[in-house]
Amino acid sequence: MKVIGVTGGVGTGKSTVARLFQQRGAVVFDADRVAHQLMRRGTPVWKKIRAEFGPEILDGDGQVNRKRLGQLVFRSRTRLKALTRIVHPAVRRSILGDLRGLRRRRPGGVAVLDIPLLLESGRAYRTDAIVVVTAPAREAARRLGKRSGWPAREVKRRGSFQMPLREKMKQADFVVRNGGDLAATRRQVVRVWKKITGEGIHGRRKDD
Repeated sequence: MKVIGVTGGVGTGKSTVARLFQQRGAVVFDADRVAHQLMRRGTPVWKKIRAEFGPEILDGDGQVNRKRLGQLVFRSRTRLKALTRIVHPAVRRSILGDLRGLRRRRPGGVAVLDIPLLLESGRAYRTDAIVVVTAPAREAARRLGKRSGWPAREVKRRGSFQMPLREKMKQADFVVRNGGDLAATRRQVVRVWKKITGEGIHGRRKDD
């Protein structure tokens, strides 16, 4: 089974690229979605977060208020590290367990790991290729402003907590530039897919 890691900067469109791989037949593991599930009220991760950050980061129904938590940890590297120590090992265990199951069921398949901090994790996941998604800073800020209501300065500040995008690009096997229209991004994803899987070379699928 081939494993593709997809990462990039804040607002560059990692999930869009992962979804395009999914349309080619890959199974996508979304680290943010897994983290959200692991934070549900009453879980071990939820209990640790509540103990670390206090009940003020909970909603009225006792669920973790992710927006409030984000505002708290992205103002302090110490608090961000504390959250990372709680959440990331649990996310990794969950994803690796699901990967083992997928490998048994579909040994010839393709898995995509949509993980924002994939490279910052010190290669905690074994991959066959790393795809870094980029977009112009202005476009990334526009997308996040529309989706999350963040002003440009908030996008820049949150991005400062990650490895610089240029450093991620140096570690990439492939770079997908997601600053144009979706069709242009799709064409890049198709090229990457064929190089990783060999499709087109062995005649399993014609070019789009």
